[in-house]
Amino acid sequence: MTGNWKVWGPLLVALAAICGAVVWLRHPIGDTGFDTGSNGLWLGHRWYTGREVRTGEPVGSEAIPPLIARLRAARIRYVFVHVGPARLEGDIEDSAAPLFGELRASYPEGVFLAWLGARLDRVALDREDWRSGIATQNEKLRAEGFDGVHFNLEPLRDAEPGYLELLALVRSRMGDDWIISQATPRSALFDIPVVGISENFWSGGFYRATMDIANQTVLMAYNTNLRWEPLYVTFVRDQTRRLVQWACMAKHHQLLIGIPAYQDIPDHHSSRVENIRNATHGVRAALESLGDRPRCFDGVAIYANWVTDDSEWSDFETHWLNPAAD
Repeated sequence: MTGNWKVWGPLLVALAAICGAVVWLRHPIGDTGFDTGSNGLWLGHRWYTGREVRTGEPVGSEAIPPLIARLRAARIRYVFVHVGPARLEGDIEDSAAPLFGELRASYPEGVFLAWLGARLDRVALDREDWRSGIATQNEKLRAEGFDGVHFNLEPLRDAEPGYLELLALVRSRMGDDWIISQATPRSALFDIPVVGISENFWSGGFYRATMDIANQTVLMAYNTNLRWEPLYVTFVRDQTRRLVQWACMAKHHQLLIGIPAYQDIPDHHSSRVENIRNATHGVRAALESLGDRPRCFDGVAIYANWVTDDSEWSDFETHWLNPAAD
């Protein structure tokens, strides 16, 4: 996060939330359910390499059945498996272990997307050879059993040079049956690019350009630094409404809203405010305000499996899967 974001980011997010507060108060959350059985979940690196990240200890096959039970109970369709950060050549350090193949075979109803990150302050997205390396890595990931790629490149600024070219190259190289998913920052207030903190706000034009190429957008609806629950709920509502409208304008694009279940970034996140309960309230409020269920909305995605405890899974059941009990 940049220093500018720390100063101006929360103020801009709060302003966006306040602008929607009147509408929010006029449309309280009902008990309508919007779950389609197509939710998402971010999984850690251990499920790719078959080894614990910190200790290097092997992960046995006995770890798979409890995970599968959790995926089915939460109606998870999209499984984002972390494969690693892309290196200077566009490749990654590790390769798939047999554990990943076992997981893939044990959950045939799942769509497995390779969660591929990169720090754009360390690699050059505008370099053609790096983008070519990423496309080649996508070919290897398909050979390992993945259904597509989930890009999480940060900080990815509005109109970042090279990003649309990367999406187009991967589409051209991999074909239409390869899913391209992207984790994205919040959209700009009033659809106006924000000078100085564009890595945290995208314009509608850039959003729509990426949606015309990619298959899926997963909004990262967290790390807002908001400290008041109604503001955060309204922020999620506002973002969901806007992105649903844009996603439905594209020919073949699906939207997921990423919701938080973690507690370890106190400088940018309050788990008392940013949590599964409040985030799903915001998503549901947005969808209720739109009337008909939008065809391009798939569900919500939980960040992340390794930090979601039993009480948070219970909140997910109550506030998203079974909102009549909310």
